[in-house]
Amino acid sequence: MDTKYKSSTFATYSQYIASPIIICIFLYYVYAISIGKHLTQDELFFIPFWIWASIVVIINIIKLRNVTVSENGILMKSLVAKNILLYKDIEWINQNIFGSSWYIISIKYKNTETGKSNIIFILPEQYTNRESWSILNPFVELNITKYIREQIIKANPSYQIQDEPSRWYLAKWIFLSILPFLVISYLLIK
Repeated sequence: MDTKYKSSTFATYSQYIASPIIICIFLYYVYAISIGKHLTQDELFFIPFWIWASIVVIINIIKLRNVTVSENGILMKSLVAKNILLYKDIEWINQNIFGSSWYIISIKYKNTETGKSNIIFILPEQYTNRESWSILNPFVELNITKYIREQIIKANPSYQIQDEPSRWYLAKWIFLSILPFLVISYLLIK
């Protein structure tokens, strides 16, 4: 397997470390409430936020993959398995605007074993000075995104770039999903 690009091992595995910490903080709040500890208004305000963060973290752990991109396909590694994703099975690729100093690439593909569509997240490595500077300009596509898209088009000539979701879709999803939890937070402290 001739490696063209890969995900950032540091960024990917740091997510696997940070995620349990966030869940433990939430579980502490649940424990504190269950033993009858009197929570301050600030702590009450953050309980819905921690619920939301825990849900997002669990989704992230399930969808995040450490990948190696080659001409033949994408080797996906999760905490429990390794699979090869063929370019012909990819429905769309998207490099999201939203990310904390890291780009987040989303890939939706058809699982040939189950027939269902899945989405994975990739935190790509930054290879060149130009790409690392593009952190300042999140509208620039990374070479890994361009390369994967080219391979998808080679494997599936009917692939349409305009069918890819908006580059803002993850930011919109996060914003819309946190709104109900913020409303609940404000109601709890009133």
